Amino acid sequence: MAEWPANHLLISLGIGAIVLGLGYAFGRWQRSRREAELSSRFENDAAILKLVVEHAHEGLVLQDLYGRIEWSNPAYSRLTGYTAEEIRGRRPQEFVLTPENELPAETIESFKFDLNDIHSGYKELILNRRKNGEQFWNQLTFAVVDGDTPENTRMITLCQDVTSQVEHVKALEEARNKLKYQAEHDDLTGVANRTGLAAYLEEQLSKPENGSGKIGVVHIDLDHFKDINDSHGHIAGDAVLRHAANVLKTSLEGRGLVARIGGDEFIGIVADPEDQGRMEVLGNKILEGLAQPVSFENQPLRAAGSVGLVLADAAKTSASELIHRADIALYAAKRSGRNRLSWYTDALGAAHRQKRTILAKLDRDLENDNLTLLMEPQFDIERQQIVGYEVSTRWLHPNEGLIDPVQMLSQQEDSKRIAKVERFALRNGFAQVRRLREASNIPFKMCVNLTEASFKCSRMQDKLLQLAREAKFEPADIVIELDEKIIRFDEQQGLVGQVEKLSANGFQVGLDEFGGGHGGAGQLLHMKADVMKVSKGLIAGLEHETNKRQLVQSVIKLAAQFGLKVVAVGVDQPQQLDLLKDFGCTLIQGELISRPLSPDEAEIHMRGFALPDAAQ
Repeated sequence: MAEWPANHLLISLGIGAIVLGLGYAFGRWQRSRREAELSSRFENDAAILKLVVEHAHEGLVLQDLYGRIEWSNPAYSRLTGYTAEEIRGRRPQEFVLTPENELPAETIESFKFDLNDIHSGYKELILNRRKNGEQFWNQLTFAVVDGDTPENTRMITLCQDVTSQVEHVKALEEARNKLKYQAEHDDLTGVANRTGLAAYLEEQLSKPENGSGKIGVVHIDLDHFKDINDSHGHIAGDAVLRHAANVLKTSLEGRGLVARIGGDEFIGIVADPEDQGRMEVLGNKILEGLAQPVSFENQPLRAAGSVGLVLADAAKTSASELIHRADIALYAAKRSGRNRLSWYTDALGAAHRQKRTILAKLDRDLENDNLTLLMEPQFDIERQQIVGYEVSTRWLHPNEGLIDPVQMLSQQEDSKRIAKVERFALRNGFAQVRRLREASNIPFKMCVNLTEASFKCSRMQDKLLQLAREAKFEPADIVIELDEKIIRFDEQQGLVGQVEKLSANGFQVGLDEFGGGHGGAGQLLHMKADVMKVSKGLIAGLEHETNKRQLVQSVIKLAAQFGLKVVAVGVDQPQQLDLLKDFGCTLIQGELISRPLSPDEAEIHMRGFALPDAAQ
């Protein structure tokens, strides 16, 4: 080894990076020698320093201003695999760079340290290669040793193998990235989830305005997706969801983000859309893609969709407002017939705000029981007396007056509200019919119309039995009426199953609005009913139309064959009553008997009612 440049290293002792780098080695040496041996063997600082650098764990290199190596310690040889003799007079760039980072010979030859950039304590992390080809991460710390002239300036470089630390940091970074990906993506489809959507929207809306300054949103909901899950199972449903995600990704062509935000709901963000026309083309392309069949177990599954479109100024809207508008547009598409697209407009937004205000009032009134119970008498033609009441709920709409609130609500969106409305009719109906029973000593029956919303409620049948017991009603005196259009034969565990349980509990089941055009006689084969209510549409004009008379007569005969009682609804003329009596119908309700009444009006009507002379 050449003469060790102790003077240069002694000068550099004041530089913190070198001192820190050598401290560990010095401490290790110091603990292995007795003080007596140290004082006897070494008599000056240069000798001590020489021992330290030769036993240091970190590599040390002394270079001239042009990067040529003048001296290196044994640790540097262990680090790189090259002996001091092999590298003296060479630049490290000649032998430690990895293949992908190698420099041209002329670049290496012209190298010179830039003292304006490199100062004592300056650090650099670089991927290097040992003599055997193994790669490692080299942490370089530089110390500048000023000479009397720039040419005499030297550079001391501390070299540390930090491969394990770098790999640990990389592993942590990969883990963080993986967790971030999982947190922002949907496991099933691979597209973004709500979290990823929020992050992307925030990023897009915070960008300086460029291009059109617009942002587009496409909100997609699969139509009747529940039917696929119920009929074919969740694995089939998953296949359809993946198909929908792929349709969106393909349609957007990488010009934005696709996110799944709910069970069968997706949102596409279109960054810098060209114009409204292009957005509409995109929406129709998505509809066409969704309509394509998905092959599952050798059978095609079809799930069309509804699309809501929004085009807005990115600088004038928020992420939450964009999603809200898209939601409004989507449900406008669903209400207008599904499998179509709808644009968000200011008028649509205003109508939605008004509806939200109205629903808020309904919610308050439901909370405070601020609704009205109506009672429509049912009349037995043979016994010539009122035998029961159909109870229903009415609500004072801010603009439309007294209405049936269920008619303005959606079975899908407002299921809980509908159930509350129907619970009001049940609870108050039991109380008021019981009051009329006690006042007249007549065991009036009670009829109430329930929708699917009520049957979805937990323990609904148990609660119904409890209400009946508390009001001292036998289940047989209660008729639960179901609109024929909500009975589904393919849902054996659904509503049909609930109907069977009603019968098992002793309740009467009524098929409401029979002949209204939604169902048919086939329902009588699938549902155990006790009562058939002939719709108003068949009764209206019965006295004038021969075809209706024949149809109603056939319906009544059909009911008799199935052992069903028949109630004719909407009877408002004496001639209608006479015809129905001839056809064998014994129960009627309508204007001829009474319009729906308040509980107080119903009691007065009960005490004084008699059929008009013309109807006797």
